[in-house]
Amino acid sequence: MIQGAQRIRSFRCVGNTAAAAAAIAADRGDSAMTLVFASADHDFAVLGRDLVSRGVTRVIGACTGRVISKHGFEPGGVTGFHLPAGRFATADILLEDVAGMGLPELRARVQQLRLDLGSGPGAAFEHRFALLLVDAESRCEERLAAVLGLELNGLPLIGGSAGDLYFNPLGHPPGSTRLLYHGSAKRGAAILCLVASASPVIAYCHNHFLQSEKKFVITDADPARRLVREIDGRPALEVYAAACGFRRPPRESGDFAAFPLMIRIGGHYYARGMQRIYPDGALEFACALEPGLVVALAKPGDMIASLAALFTTMRGQIGAPELVIGVDCAARTALMERQGLTKGIEALLRDHAVTGFSSLGEQFNTIHANNSFTCLGVASLP
Repeated sequence: MIQGAQRIRSFRCVGNTAAAAAAIAADRGDSAMTLVFASADHDFAVLGRDLVSRGVTRVIGACTGRVISKHGFEPGGVTGFHLPAGRFATADILLEDVAGMGLPELRARVQQLRLDLGSGPGAAFEHRFALLLVDAESRCEERLAAVLGLELNGLPLIGGSAGDLYFNPLGHPPGSTRLLYHGSAKRGAAILCLVASASPVIAYCHNHFLQSEKKFVITDADPARRLVREIDGRPALEVYAAACGFRRPPRESGDFAAFPLMIRIGGHYYARGMQRIYPDGALEFACALEPGLVVALAKPGDMIASLAALFTTMRGQIGAPELVIGVDCAARTALMERQGLTKGIEALLRDHAVTGFSSLGEQFNTIHANNSFTCLGVASLP
């Protein structure tokens, strides 16, 4: 049996920031690392200061429009978990101004981080994984995931882009922060945390979509801005709307949420959701799409049944998880809410100890995805 001090301790806090910090600190035990996911009404500068004053210094976190806890998806509050030092060891780095960071520096930082983990307490633990938290406004996740994933050389990596823009179109106030690193609020940055675990782990990038027979070619795009202007040589909005069966092009990007575009990478299909329609008909996607890329139109599957199948697979590989770190795309969360699927999804998440947040993009190994539920399951010790 797992001793009490070695259990992963998940938390959910409501109320003001000071009360949340006090509750988190009260149950931290001997923690190797604390992960925090907080709604946008919590100021990370205040939360970080309050946590440090209570002795919680090894803490990282992300801002979100929906936290995920044993109570399901909530627009307010703080959730997260403590990884006990008896079963986990961690090493982490802050990548400031990550959009401007050169590839040699990124590679060197990851190589040093792996050495740090292996030379400390992490050497005693067999299993490894990586967690990545990124400020969504950096808009560099494609390059970042590709570089980090390659340098990690097969180590499972999951991550999410922090922010609440999807649920709050006005966004954060200017200058606000979306990441928490060791008690300090950060913006324009990324946090990479390597974790050594005594328990087996398994990672997935899951979506419930099926690729249709409708395929297109991106013919005019600006990948740096994630804009698509033309598909098959015609205005992007016109082609996309017609393919989805709309008589008139919708004005709201959410109307397309059930029909993302799909790209094939390594034998798997990943969704590319659209998040903004411009007056000239250009479309902004949550991931970069390049000219010449072949994409397939998705058709929706059964979100609840497909998620249940994912958890069945997980249980078959590592048993009932003690913790699932879940990063759910905000577009997927919004689609769930729109279609009345929230209670069914929440029941599955609760049964599998999911703690996490709704993100503005997900990272999985070398890929920046969206419209996905990207997760990592941690097995219980006997």
